[in-house]
Amino acid sequence: MRTSKYLKPHSTHTITSTSAGAIDLHIFEHNDLAAGASIKGTIVTVHPWSALGGGEHNTIGIASHITHATGQKDASSGGQWRVITFTLKSSGAVWGICSNHSYEVQQTVDVVNWVSEKYDSSKIVLFGSSAGAPIAGSAMAKLLKQENGKSISAYIAVGYTFGNFASLGFGRHFSSVVGSSSTDGRDLPPKLFIMGEKDEITSVDQLKKMAQRMQAHGQVDVETVAGVGHFELESSTYDPMVAELVLGWINKVLTS
Repeated sequence: MRTSKYLKPHSTHTITSTSAGAIDLHIFEHNDLAAGASIKGTIVTVHPWSALGGGEHNTIGIASHITHATGQKDASSGGQWRVITFTLKSSGAVWGICSNHSYEVQQTVDVVNWVSEKYDSSKIVLFGSSAGAPIAGSAMAKLLKQENGKSISAYIAVGYTFGNFASLGFGRHFSSVVGSSSTDGRDLPPKLFIMGEKDEITSVDQLKKMAQRMQAHGQVDVETVAGVGHFELESSTYDPMVAELVLGWINKVLTS
């Protein structure tokens, strides 16, 4: 992990996942919080699927930029956002697809449950990048069905893999964010989808058609980054832009 001034986590905590054993959570909070500011909520990040080459490095930069921005005295949010990153352990490409990535989904559920217990009154936002976005979406659906009522305040996806070829591996996750009979007819948390205009996996038209379907189950917003491809948007070059879009949206949508 890189450890520059803005990329060093505030603290680390190890939890035990029911599916994957020990998981190290890296907790990003700004060391110099604005006077009188409070922690507004926690963003749990799910990095691109490691079986396809993704890793925690894909979310550390975004976590750093979000916490640094919300730590400024002139921040418009009126509160701070905590961000958690972790290494999502992979069960392997073939088994992951066959099992609907249940191994990875359960890890995400376990992380959110820990966050909910640790920060009792905190809003929780699930953030998934690329193939981590479908996993985060299925974790959200599972959490919403829990008897103890662990709630997700919002869902954010960067480069969600809705494309035709990607649907072979991730299509069974789509209903978790699009909405269907599996959501029991209730509204889902507000959702933001950020995608590069030149995404090689999902076209802008495909995303917009999915977004239209989602509107029957709650608020959905789409942000398209002009001239950028799928893997470009995952790169550290665009971390500041993604962080700005995320903060602008959650501070608008989660106002209470």
